Formats: sequence, structure tokens, C-alpha cells
Amino acid sequence: MTRGIPRAGARSRQLRRIAERRAAQPGRQAGQRPAAPLGARRPGHRRGAPERNTTRAGSGTADAPAEGGGRGQRAVFVAMMLPGVAALATLAFTWVSVSQVSEELTISEQGQIADRYDKAMERLDDGSANIRRGAIFSLQGIMEDSPRQQPAVIYALSEYIRTHATEKPAKNTSKNPSKTEKAPDIQAALSVLGQRDPAHDGDRPIDLRGVQLAGVDLHGADLSRANLAGAVLSQGNLEDTHLSGADLRGASLRGTVLTRADLAGANLGRAVLDDAVLTEANLSHAFLDSARLKSADLAGADLSDARLHKTDLREADLTDVKLDGADLTGAHRPEADLPTASPTPTVLRQLPTEPAQRVPNTGAAQGR
Repeated sequence: MTRGIPRAGARSRQLRRIAERRAAQPGRQAGQRPAAPLGARRPGHRRGAPERNTTRAGSGTADAPAEGGGRGQRAVFVAMMLPGVAALATLAFTWVSVSQVSEELTISEQGQIADRYDKAMERLDDGSANIRRGAIFSLQGIMEDSPRQQPAVIYALSEYIRTHATEKPAKNTSKNPSKTEKAPDIQAALSVLGQRDPAHDGDRPIDLRGVQLAGVDLHGADLSRANLAGAVLSQGNLEDTHLSGADLRGASLRGTVLTRADLAGANLGRAVLDDAVLTEANLSHAFLDSARLKSADLAGADLSDARLHKTDLREADLTDVKLDGADLTGAHRPEADLPTASPTPTVLRQLPTEPAQRVPNTGAAQGR
């Protein structure tokens, strides 16, 4: 037999095997020819083979739908983000607008307060006491609405009180000098100062040096750190008054009610407190050098760590008084019922070295 020519029997057997394989394929009907797969045939792959990779890299037939789907998703995403971006832009614009409006309101309020202050100061010079009283309450409103103006209001009211209450009043002919009626504008100014918030005082304490306020009613007022040197407050009502750290050097408090008053750290050097009522008062760490407390009621008072050099305590009621750590060097007490003087480092503190500012001779010392 010639080489390369298949025999008839071998050829028939080959055809028979091909037919059997085609018949064995699932879902194929008899006599139906399978569709040839699309795409180019790979080298070495028989035509009509079922497996064929039609999604090769770089083929446009599979990538086109994917690219179209990606563009659609991006468009949907942008459409969903637009309302949020618009809301953020609106919020930012609103915040800027509110900030500008707030600044404009602040400037406007400051201008209004300045106008109110100027008008109140003009009315303080009016000849009518009622108009002056209204101006004082206007200043109180300014102080409450704008705490930054409080030091200026304190200065203005302090100067007003010193100007109108430094002359010695006419001699009181009534039996009870404590009933002396104060001018309504002076009492209003004192009430405004006493009701302020000391946290906004700054470096401007109340300055009432040398004022004549006999019989004044300052019940519950806050006069902490006030300068009352040489002031006349005799026969007044200072019950529950806050006078911690106040300067009361040379002040006259004869017969004044100071029940439960806070005088911690106050300077009462040479002050006159004869017949004063100081029951349960707080005088801890107070300076009472050469002060006069003759016949004063000190029952239950706290004089812990106080300094009482040469203090006059004759006939004073010292029932249940606290004298722990008090410096009683040279204290005048003929009753001889004082404890032994025991100065401590806490008590022996430096007294103010600057001399007290000279105040007009108001006659406070006369008849003491």
C-alpha cells in the first residue's frame, strides 16, 4: 500500500467515531449541525470546538457594555451628590450671613449703649432729684446689659455720691438719729452699687471716701473692696453687708448694726465702732489697730487671726467670741478677761505702708 493514503476501512471507522461523538452531545437534535463559535480561531484549535475565549484583553466586543455601565453609574452618583453639595453651599452662605449680622448687631448695641450712657450722665446734672434718680437706674440697666461698662458706671456713681454726700448734714433733732432720711437719689445710687456683680469690677473699686451717710441703709449690700476711709456710717444698717477687704480706716460706725457682716481682711484701723452691733460678724484677718470698740456687741463674732494692737475693748460683749490666733498686743480691756496675746505668723502680716489719703474734716471724730 502506498504511504499517506488511508485505507477504506480506517476511513470508515474514523467517520463512525465522529458521528458517535456528535450524537452523544447533550441537547443536540439529530441532523442539526452545531453553530460555529464567533471570533477568530486560535492556532492549533479545531474549527467547531465548543470552548473558546471570546473576552480577550483589548477586544471591543466585551468592554463596550462595561464602559457604558460605568458612565451610567457615575452620572447617577453625580446626580445624588448635587443636592448635598447645594445644601452645604447654602449652609456656608447662611453662616457667613449670620456672622455678618451678628457683628453688625454688636456694633449697633455698643452704639446704643454709648448713647444711653451719655444721656444718663447728662440727666445726672438735672436739677430734679427724680430725674437724677431715673438716670441712676438707667446706669444700672447699662451695667447689667453691658458688663464691660461696669467700671465706668461704678466710677460715675461713686463720684456722684461723693459730690452730693460729703457735706455734714444739719443736726438731727429727732430722738433716733438712725431715722434720718437720705436723699432718694443718694439711696438709689448706693443700692445700685450694692447690687452689682463684683466679678465685673475690674480694677475700679467703689470709692466713697469721706462720705456723710449717717443712718444709711445698706442691708445686704456688696461693698467688698470698697474705699470707705473716713466715711461716716454711724447709726446705719449694715446687717449682712459684704465688706471683705474694704478700707474703713478712720471711719465712724458708732451704733451701726453690723450683724453677720463680712469684714474679713478689712482695714478698720482707728475706726470708731462704739456701741456697734457686731454679733456673729466675720472679722477674721481684719486690722483693728487702735480701733474703738467700747461697749460694742461682739457676741459670737469671729476675730480669728485678727490684729487688735491697742484696740479699745472696754465693756465690749465678748461672749463666745473667737480669738484663735488673734494678736491682742496692747489691747485695752480692764476686765482682764482676754486670753494671753499670742501673735502668729498668720497674724503678723505687713500693714499697708502707704498713708491714708487725707479726707475732709467731716466732724466724724467729734463727740466720739
